[in-house]
Amino acid sequence: MEKGQTFIKGALILSIAGAISKVLGAVYRIPLARMIGAEGIGLYQMAYPIYTTILALATAGVPVAISIMVAEKETEGYSGDSIKILRVSLVILFFIGLLLSFIVMESAGILADYVLKNPRAYYPILAVAPAIFFAALMSVFRGFFQGHQSMVPTAVSQVVEQLFRVTAVLVLAYIFVDKGIEYAAAGATFGAVIGGIAGLAVLIFYYLNFTKKNRSESIKLCYSGERSISLGKEMIKLAIPVSVGAVVLPLVQMLDAVIVPGRLIALGYTVSQATALYGHLSGMAAVLISLPTIFTISIATSMVPAISEAKTKNDIGLLVERLNYGFRGGMLISFPAAAGLFILAFPICDLLYGAPEAGVPLEPLAFSAIMLAAFQISSAGLQGIGMPKIAMRNLIITGMFKVIFNYTLTSIPFLNIKGAAIGTVLAFFIGSILNLIYLKRFTGIKYETKRLVKILLASIVMAAAVRASYQYMVTIDIRSHLATLAAIVIGIGVYGILLILVKELDMTILKKIIRDA
Repeated sequence: MEKGQTFIKGALILSIAGAISKVLGAVYRIPLARMIGAEGIGLYQMAYPIYTTILALATAGVPVAISIMVAEKETEGYSGDSIKILRVSLVILFFIGLLLSFIVMESAGILADYVLKNPRAYYPILAVAPAIFFAALMSVFRGFFQGHQSMVPTAVSQVVEQLFRVTAVLVLAYIFVDKGIEYAAAGATFGAVIGGIAGLAVLIFYYLNFTKKNRSESIKLCYSGERSISLGKEMIKLAIPVSVGAVVLPLVQMLDAVIVPGRLIALGYTVSQATALYGHLSGMAAVLISLPTIFTISIATSMVPAISEAKTKNDIGLLVERLNYGFRGGMLISFPAAAGLFILAFPICDLLYGAPEAGVPLEPLAFSAIMLAAFQISSAGLQGIGMPKIAMRNLIITGMFKVIFNYTLTSIPFLNIKGAAIGTVLAFFIGSILNLIYLKRFTGIKYETKRLVKILLASIVMAAAVRASYQYMVTIDIRSHLATLAAIVIGIGVYGILLILVKELDMTILKKIIRDA
């Protein structure tokens, strides 16, 4: 299989796992929303940004750093150093994860009372804190396997983690719902702990099989002589820019949990109404936006070591090819997803959540699918060419704009919750432009604009077909839910046919990937 196709295969493996995980993550919110209501979802979402912020600070850069280091050592023939990197990283993340879990648990009351200004968020924050420890250890194993260009352990662990998490969320929320929505939300957030334990167990299993296979094949481990302490310092040095950059988004989400409800209350909404509206935005609309980013995140994960390899070999042609593969793949998904979510915002929210009013923020937020895709892929490109500090700086700028836009636009009465959605789109548009400019400057890449325009036109035609088919079915008294599902199926079919007609769906490569899988 050619290099470009191998890169796509890695992304495809992660995409399948990501799709399963995201579908599970979206599906469970339907019964959860019906079980604990929009206000309960709001409390659930208030605790999660705190968890993801701390987690990103501790671990986001770890898989990237370890995968780069392991890939370099394996290329140089020092497979023994790869094991040393794993071991020293496990020790470091063990203590960091343990410390941060303890700090969050001890600070739960302060965070609920003074940061979120909602005492009922105490128990959800307390319940999710131990998940940081298990996630920290998982990040080490995932980086190790990704450095070996093996995406299966990461993929399987993601699915198992999500499966156990979702099950625990629903079971625990059901058990505690009669005690009050704050307890039900706490039970739901504890699902992350159960999922973390399950995901870590899977990765340990794969590592034991990995070492067993090496022994059976009598693979000799070669060492460069570099000390474990030096390898640990190098891992931290590489991880810090990515982690600092990654913490920006969860931090902004945490600020949103304060700013958005606060601005809505200033407009005259009650605390309960503001919490419910925030639940519509972050717990319902934003979840749907995360679905098309599955493929983007998978591409970004595979892209970093792949581009780093091309840069190390000084193969600019391969580097540019892989970048364009990434952008094209991301836009193939994000363009139609944005169009479909915009056209069917209200029917989809009614179908999934029984809350068509969540379509109000979803309409403008739909376009963030495109901006997020461009931003994530371009950030991975910058990390791969050894410019993580630039990616971090652009993400910080994006986060600052998001806070400013969300505060300003949510304060406009006729926009209210839609203002926060529009602010997200505008902020990531600015961030994407910055990333693309720097990628062009450092790599000389010529973006495939004509191909992207063809994909965009196909998406627009698809959106028109979806709108027309939905409206027609509703006029002939077909139930809205059935009409929504049928319109989605029609849209997928129309889009697929259009991609084949404009020659943007390469079936040959897909067949080779499936055959060689």
